[in-house]
Amino acid sequence: MNHLRLIVISVLISVAGCQTVQPVKTASIDNVSFMGLWSTYSDCQATGDIDQMRQDALTLTNSANHSMNQSPFVLPLPDKLEKFVSTPAARFAVDVKAMAAACSLRAGSAFVEAGKLDVAKELLQTVLSYQSQPEYAYYTIQAKALLSELQMNYVEVSLNIP
Repeated sequence: MNHLRLIVISVLISVAGCQTVQPVKTASIDNVSFMGLWSTYSDCQATGDIDQMRQDALTLTNSANHSMNQSPFVLPLPDKLEKFVSTPAARFAVDVKAMAAACSLRAGSAFVEAGKLDVAKELLQTVLSYQSQPEYAYYTIQAKALLSELQMNYVEVSLNIP
């Protein structure tokens, strides 16, 4: 009878201990930061102010680069159990690098139209940093086309200078 009481008490203590631990709220933090990035991307697509476009493109590019440098997922488990747990997949509704590339292309085009070619080249070069990854081929092709057009215009202007 004493063994039964001891077992019941230990089960109740362990269940009560599990209930008092505060849950980790990482999902809400990630959602807030992602919604901030989505707001920045939406602003980049909607604004007509080229300086604001540039700022939005830089913000998105920095966030995309930061997301690639995050530390891997670590779950504190005993070694015997750790081999049965796989790393969870990062799931976002939208790719932050794609948002950064699209915003940089739009901003680069706007700076070309404004005649600020150095800033346009700088923005388009950030898109070319993704060219090794095939999922961003569309963006890199667009950036290369715009950069080659800029180089052709630069050659024409420099040939006309007396």
